[in-house]
Amino acid sequence: MSSVFDPNRINYLGKFIELIRSSFQAKTNKNKPFSETLSSILMDRREKDLLAEQIYSILISTKFVSLLTEAEIGANRGFFSDAFARLGYKFLPPVHEETELRTQFDNLFDSKIDYQWVQAIPDENWCNFFEDIFRENSPTLTHYIEKELLNSILVLAQRAANLGIEPEVVSKIPRVDDLDSPFLGLNREVMLYVEKTLNQSDYKNEDRDNDYKHILVMINQCKSQVTYIYKHKDLFGISLQLTALIRQLEQYLKRLTQLLDLLQTDEKARQWLIITHLLKEFVYAENTKYSLRKHFSINLELLTFKVIENTSKTGEHYISSDKAGYWKLFRRALGGGVVVGLLCCNKTRLYFQHLPIFWEAFFYSMNYSIGFMLIHILGFTIATKQPAMTASTIAANLSNNGENPNWLETTTQLLIRLIRSQFISLVGNAAIAFPVAYGLDRIYYYVYGYHIADAAKAIKLIGELNVWESLAIPHAALAGVYLMVSGLISGYYENKWIYDKYTLRIKSHPGLIRFFGQEKLNRIATYLEHNFGALAGNFALGVFLGSTSAVGFTLGLPLDIRHITFASGNFGLAFAGLHSHISTDLWINSIIGISCIGMMNVLVSFGLSIAFALKSRNAKFSEVKSLLGNLSWQFFHHGSAFFFPVKEPAASNDELPEAFVNR
Repeated sequence: MSSVFDPNRINYLGKFIELIRSSFQAKTNKNKPFSETLSSILMDRREKDLLAEQIYSILISTKFVSLLTEAEIGANRGFFSDAFARLGYKFLPPVHEETELRTQFDNLFDSKIDYQWVQAIPDENWCNFFEDIFRENSPTLTHYIEKELLNSILVLAQRAANLGIEPEVVSKIPRVDDLDSPFLGLNREVMLYVEKTLNQSDYKNEDRDNDYKHILVMINQCKSQVTYIYKHKDLFGISLQLTALIRQLEQYLKRLTQLLDLLQTDEKARQWLIITHLLKEFVYAENTKYSLRKHFSINLELLTFKVIENTSKTGEHYISSDKAGYWKLFRRALGGGVVVGLLCCNKTRLYFQHLPIFWEAFFYSMNYSIGFMLIHILGFTIATKQPAMTASTIAANLSNNGENPNWLETTTQLLIRLIRSQFISLVGNAAIAFPVAYGLDRIYYYVYGYHIADAAKAIKLIGELNVWESLAIPHAALAGVYLMVSGLISGYYENKWIYDKYTLRIKSHPGLIRFFGQEKLNRIATYLEHNFGALAGNFALGVFLGSTSAVGFTLGLPLDIRHITFASGNFGLAFAGLHSHISTDLWINSIIGISCIGMMNVLVSFGLSIAFALKSRNAKFSEVKSLLGNLSWQFFHHGSAFFFPVKEPAASNDELPEAFVNR
């Protein structure tokens, strides 16, 4: 058998892979599916034996540990460190030892599309191929492979134990760092298993099976600890670092289970199936290990999982299911519209101060931020903030990989309730902002003798509502982006407050106790625990809305925002500023403009929020397609339910009258 490192050696395996790759790229065989390509390339027994001999040569000449313990298992590095490392490796790849199986693997599957054709071939075809190629194994090779598998199993168990006792993990799981820790127990059991397998010739059958089953029990206990962290994240929060550690720990446990199964099973069919799954994982991992797109996608998933999940319980308060809740949302929206009317008047007065661009942006931002925070404190609502807060509630009701069998009906009901709640909230905001702004201007005119908005400003405000002649629609879309981001910020700070235990830290702060007293301080801490995230999101939204125009002016870009409630209030100011004399055309164009601004606010905010929420849960496109189809059927058959409440309240577990059939 010639050495695998001999440069004069004919690379049968490389040529075989190139044939399959070429077949996949060309797709010349139209009459036979690509899945059958694997069996059609090798027809001669001698070719199969040469191929098997070369694979044997590679296996017995290389080390397995790096490939088996690192491929497709995330590195324990920071976001930017990993990103810069991948970028650097793209231009100047690292040097790997030739004696590593991972290096030989990279040399063979060196095309970025190899994982596509490897995954395109069904598992059954791969299993049949392996069984046909490898008819006989030498005892020397079998012993060597077993030893490498045991080394990898030991490394995986030790790394899982190290992650399991990380301070980030220990602080969230009771007694995880003591001698009863399942992570430390798993490591001890694996060490005994490996030691007995290597050193005891009589360690076979029943004893080994019992130890293997005990290891599986320990792995399940470790998984239950991971599940505990996920299920109780609303109690103690979850950080991006902790999420990454938990995902990496799950990967170690999964790979450990695979290798133990491969080593323990005597069924050839089962062995080939495990090898097939590992092959597909390894090829994908090695083809994409320097991919920045994959890096950002994984971290985006972690970030959205961490942030968006915290808004789901808050989002439930923005959805009404009965008539009483419907009109309660309307009253809360009226309150929000009143405050916005005041904000419109104050912003217009700031406009006439002709402040430097920085200070104008600062005071605009404070006007918005303080107003939004006041709306929250008073228990009022801004309609367009609802989608960002409810998107994760929608995503939580999807199938979740089959765990929610009735997801289509329940999610359709939830969406109908959300649309109905959003409709009445929009009506409440816009309907009251106009008369409030108009009335305040009339009072202002009576006191000072001039309007808040002069004729020129009034004409400008009306012109900004014209969707045919202004950038009202893209500006409304930009406001929708800000609304979505503010929802993420709310979720982030809700989680951060819980994770960093600010409530307990405030309650036990000696200086604050002396200043406020324990009882009052407890009330303050409890209030902030339930409202800090929302206040932070509202503050950030105000800064975004107030500074966009100044940023656009500085950069020479036509940047600005349009929001339906402020548009309605500004129209009220303009109407009063023109002494209530506006043509019918301006009335119609303004009403159309306000409606289009509201629709764009909601569509962009909800669209982006639901996209992030679905990303965090790995929802399938087929689920979204089915949901939209069912929702459309409900709209055409029971359209009124999308705008008006059902006659009778529905219990939380009852089916709403508007969702009858899965269409």
